[in-house]
Amino acid sequence: MTGSSRAGGSTPAGGPTGGATRWTIPKGAPNFPGRFADDPRPPRVIYGAGDAGLLTVEAPRVAIVGARRCTHYGLKTARRFGRELAEAGVVVVSGLAAGIDGAAHEGALAAAGSVGPIGVVGSGLNVVYPRRHRELWRQVAETGCLISESEPQAAPDHWRFPLRNRLIVAMADLVLVVEAHLGSGTRHTVDAAIERNRQVLAVPGPIDSSASQGSNQLLREGCAPACEVDDVLMALGLSGGVGTSPLDLRPPPSPNDDPTLDSLEWTPITLEVALQRTGLHLPDLVASLHRLREQGWVGSEDGCWFRTAPA
Repeated sequence: MTGSSRAGGSTPAGGPTGGATRWTIPKGAPNFPGRFADDPRPPRVIYGAGDAGLLTVEAPRVAIVGARRCTHYGLKTARRFGRELAEAGVVVVSGLAAGIDGAAHEGALAAAGSVGPIGVVGSGLNVVYPRRHRELWRQVAETGCLISESEPQAAPDHWRFPLRNRLIVAMADLVLVVEAHLGSGTRHTVDAAIERNRQVLAVPGPIDSSASQGSNQLLREGCAPACEVDDVLMALGLSGGVGTSPLDLRPPPSPNDDPTLDSLEWTPITLEVALQRTGLHLPDLVASLHRLREQGWVGSEDGCWFRTAPA
């Protein structure tokens, strides 16, 4: 075990958290975060790596949460919100899970000169979950802060994640749901937010996408929509954000490629569907798709095609 078991102590770290300093803060310690101390179910102890000052810094915090089984649209949207919120000086909080959580942190890390993110994980700090996020864990720990209430060697047991979700909410001023299936674990996070009087915003999604059924349901229930980062900044009471959208430097598509672009969605569709929608001959459609991909307007995955947002 790396790190210190001493109250409020710290030591240099290694392994999954790279060169970030490890520390332990028990409940009742002078530097125990007030947001956790005031929670209805405070943790007994916080194990952390990185900048412990992020837990108490005077900066707005937004939790970005959503589906593990998400779409390309969801991943792009989570990265965009994570990046633009970080650029606006907001601390991005998430659970480092597969899908939306990890994408939000990738976006926050891509924001040059921004405040570091906070990752709240369900396993111990020595047990990366999911394993493919090992490098993401290291980057969050070294540029921001990584925390857990589980001992360093704790496995990612299923029961730990609803407990993890309450800490994500407790650390945040606002919860942003990007994509969620009906009945998914994101609902536990939303319920925890309601219990703690945190505002919940949801990103609207395609009505025929199962990955957006839960987030669209939140909109029906009265959650405010988040269509751009300024919607989140306004909900936080901030003004003068980062603008409504990133600067689009892509060359405009040729008018000849407009039918192809119009046939695509933000979620992948097959080549056969695109053929039916455009009425083009197969060689012409394929040539058009490749032109649009080279210009950054579309992407492909497993033989399917989809629209892409500005990088």
